Amino acid sequence: MTFQSSVWAVDGNTVSGALARLQLQASTLGAQGVVGHLDCIVQATTPSPTAGIVITPGQVVILGQETTYQGSYYGWNIGNDTSLSIAATAGAARSDLIVARAEDPTWSGSPWGGPASGQIIFPRVISGVSSSATQAPAGISAVALARIDMPPSTSVVNSAYIHDLRQVAIPQNFTFQLAAAGPGSGVNWTTGATTVAWPPGASWPVAIPSWATYIVLSWAVNQAQWVSGWARGNVWPVFGSSVTAPALSFPQALCSINAGAYRVTIGGGATVAIPASLRGTTQTLQFAQAKAGQNGVMQFDEGSSVTLTGTFQQQAVLA
Repeated sequence: MTFQSSVWAVDGNTVSGALARLQLQASTLGAQGVVGHLDCIVQATTPSPTAGIVITPGQVVILGQETTYQGSYYGWNIGNDTSLSIAATAGAARSDLIVARAEDPTWSGSPWGGPASGQIIFPRVISGVSSSATQAPAGISAVALARIDMPPSTSVVNSAYIHDLRQVAIPQNFTFQLAAAGPGSGVNWTTGATTVAWPPGASWPVAIPSWATYIVLSWAVNQAQWVSGWARGNVWPVFGSSVTAPALSFPQALCSINAGAYRVTIGGGATVAIPASLRGTTQTLQFAQAKAGQNGVMQFDEGSSVTLTGTFQQQAVLA
């Protein structure tokens, strides 16, 4: 057996299509899907819906499914594709799958879509799929972009019928950890009605990547000290310089401690979508606190700390 190599790295040589496909498969670890989180969105025609649909510009990687070691295909939709239309329904509802399909006549079972133009990847409609379908049928080299659930007796495609199925082939991820120690002199939380920043020192500038569409956050205010009364209040993280008007807020955690406790840890976690306006910006990540019906007091002091772990994720989104 002999290893093949990338002969295009040497002047005067050629490279086979099979090797190029296998190199793409290797570099993408066999993953398939869209390349960017805004690539190849399936939309209804606007302003007036029609039987046609629009596939926005973007890139896809499609793993060959007809045979082993077929490799992967790359496609770039340069402009809005309006070549597809959806057949009208009669008396029954119907679901159609919109896919980007690699049609390579090298392999049995794969049609050649456009030999004159040299095009290999095409937008296709797979009609009559299950209303819960999320992937292309087995055995064809295609990635699902959307499913269109058409009601009975319908001839136009409205946005509400389109269900986005895109997956980012190789999503980017970035995990960060933050911590803050408590101050030498304890700082009580508020017992008033106003939302305030608490605990002190738990504030950091965080650069949000331009590709980040979600953040997974887990956090804890460790060993806060009970001071008096029924200490009942909410604590939660926010992005933004103001805790009363944050740019992005995370779910609140309730601390409800009655008399007799000494120290308690308050924590929470969630996955939250990052709006387009915050991607690529630097935001202050801090904590907010507000009372929840009782006037007891918790204190953040030298025995306390804040720990936080966040992961920025790239998932396909519509905007």
